[in-house]
Amino acid sequence: MLLAVLATALGVTICSKWFADRAARNATLDQLSSTGRLCVNAKYPLTENVLTQIQELSSLKLAIVDRDGDAYRYESRSSGFPDVLGLDRIGNLAAEAATSNGRPFLASVKLGDGMTANASAFPLPIALPSRSSRFLILVQEQSRANATSVQAFVLPLVTGLCSSIAIALVAALVASKIGKRIERLGSHVKRIANGSFDKISPTGPPDVIRSLYESVNSMSVQLRESSAQIAQNERSRMINLMASGLAHELRNHLTGARLAIQTCSPDPNTREALTIALKQMQLAEESIQRLLTLRVDTADKWTPSMSIQMIYESVRDLVLPIASHQRVAFVMSEPSEREKSIDDGSSVVGALINLVLNALEAAGPGGKVVVSTTLHDDAFQTVEWSVRDTGPGPSKEMQAIMFEPFATTKREGVGLGLAMCKRIAQRQEGDVNWHRESDFTVFTMHIRTIRSKE
Repeated sequence: MLLAVLATALGVTICSKWFADRAARNATLDQLSSTGRLCVNAKYPLTENVLTQIQELSSLKLAIVDRDGDAYRYESRSSGFPDVLGLDRIGNLAAEAATSNGRPFLASVKLGDGMTANASAFPLPIALPSRSSRFLILVQEQSRANATSVQAFVLPLVTGLCSSIAIALVAALVASKIGKRIERLGSHVKRIANGSFDKISPTGPPDVIRSLYESVNSMSVQLRESSAQIAQNERSRMINLMASGLAHELRNHLTGARLAIQTCSPDPNTREALTIALKQMQLAEESIQRLLTLRVDTADKWTPSMSIQMIYESVRDLVLPIASHQRVAFVMSEPSEREKSIDDGSSVVGALINLVLNALEAAGPGGKVVVSTTLHDDAFQTVEWSVRDTGPGPSKEMQAIMFEPFATTKREGVGLGLAMCKRIAQRQEGDVNWHRESDFTVFTMHIRTIRSKE
């Protein structure tokens, strides 16, 4: 910036000096020309007294010379006309005037002691027949020309320098503001590169940089969405790998355990417990199959439909022993509508049992869990299950991600239960949500359409 200001100042100085010298030369030539024409056209005799008066008005030295052959002599001259000029140099000026065809010219002459002056000459009408020719000699001292040059030079120079400094200051201020905005934007881009996709508030006027801010914010949003999609795809791939690897082994173990229970003698005291154990094993086997439904690229496989009453009985019979063992008060009200059927019934049972087991664990010993069923007589014939527990509810860090795969705070948890529940509900145009209601944490699952397969 300093070099630019210095270069501008130097350029302004050189240009101002050149224009000032040119203007001073033109002014000197104009003055000599106008004074010369005045004298040439004068109707009165150009005596020494007249020339002195013209000198006082114009600050020029004037002299009239006669040429007789090759010799020159003074006819008259103003006071203080420089004698050091010499008749030889005056003769040269007269000769140049004789060949200029009346056009004004400007010559530089030496006055002695290194001093110079501007001079010009004009031919005069011949007054007497005996004289061959007459010439008017005009001389301007260099100090007068220098004063004119300085006067023409200083004002543009000062104006140019002040303008350059003002422009430099404004440019520095603008560059500083633009630099800070660009530096702030650069820091934000670095944060985006490091994985932080927060937006940044644009600053400054509506210019190209502000548009760049908006473009970077748009890029940040797209990168956030792409990153979330990549993470979701990676989780889905991990789920697929885990489900595919474990499904075969777990099903073999469950099949063996179920066969062993079925070969036991039908003791009346243990018949009910064995029946519940067999149902639990069957439910576990179906849950293993449902792990595969979390894959986005896997076609949905529907199990047979079940009535609301059947879903109620299945959940109640499987959960009551667990609630009793955990010393949690469990209340599940019977549905008012029992005959309506729901597609993929066993998946809905598994999702409800998952919600209830989570509620039992959250409520803990001495707590309470209440399950209710509501049928909404709307255009979709929506059925809604509500699971209330007296637990403290999800932590703040879990509230935004609890329905995502592998989201869990349990040391031995996998984090697939709620994700599977939401997937099952969404397959039937429903959803799973939660909220706090007084001292209860409430999870609701609703299926928006009730339909029977033919």
